[in-house]
Amino acid sequence: MLKHMLALSILVACSSTSSAAPVPVPVAATTQDSLGVLAAKRAQLIGWLHDYREAGVFPTDAAGMPNSVFIDAKGIRCPMAELLHKAGRDDLVAAVAKEANTVRLADVHSGPLHDWMLGSGLTQQEIALVQGVMNISMDWMEIEQPREHEQILASKAAVRAKLEVTEMALRDNTGTSLAILARRVPARASIEALASAPVRGSVLPATAVSRAPVASPQVKASRRVVMRRGFQVERAAKFDRLIRN
Repeated sequence: MLKHMLALSILVACSSTSSAAPVPVPVAATTQDSLGVLAAKRAQLIGWLHDYREAGVFPTDAAGMPNSVFIDAKGIRCPMAELLHKAGRDDLVAAVAKEANTVRLADVHSGPLHDWMLGSGLTQQEIALVQGVMNISMDWMEIEQPREHEQILASKAAVRAKLEVTEMALRDNTGTSLAILARRVPARASIEALASAPVRGSVLPATAVSRAPVASPQVKASRRVVMRRGFQVERAAKFDRLIRN
């Protein structure tokens, strides 16, 4: 019963459409303070993530395909880099891009970036989920002639779809996630200190840098073999309509 009451109170507090006051939760005062700060930060991040999805501008490789890097060659940020930017932590974004542009945030367990994650309002598992929306494979899309335009449209639609599902998951899991984070960060001052942890030296631990994946080469569409030509054309048209809408 306590768990359900906590989830309900946080969901009400984080709702962008509700004007009702948050429902009090029967927890210690320091934990209540932490929940309030974390809930506000979480709601803000989810809102920014929604805006990012609506904008539909994602980091890409040289061929125009979505690329799971912190910042691409054109300066476009991945979802988590965008959230850090919106939070005023361009110093962390720049440091990550310099040290290991393909780092997986699930592997970061120390340093100022990890501190920021602890006070962000998202769990590390959720942060990894947000970053993971950029991991798109188009190996399933077999076409007869090299039409990169179709692949680009399909891959961008897939990123937007994953972002939408991720946003829904973050909203639905708000109560549980904030309860976990509040136990780790019990005081308001601690949360603010974590969020503003200064960059001194390396941002990423050596273990995270060593595990950062190497970007895989693009598979040329001209090498693929068509199996169901009509189906592929119809599917590409649907993706095109989805992007335009």
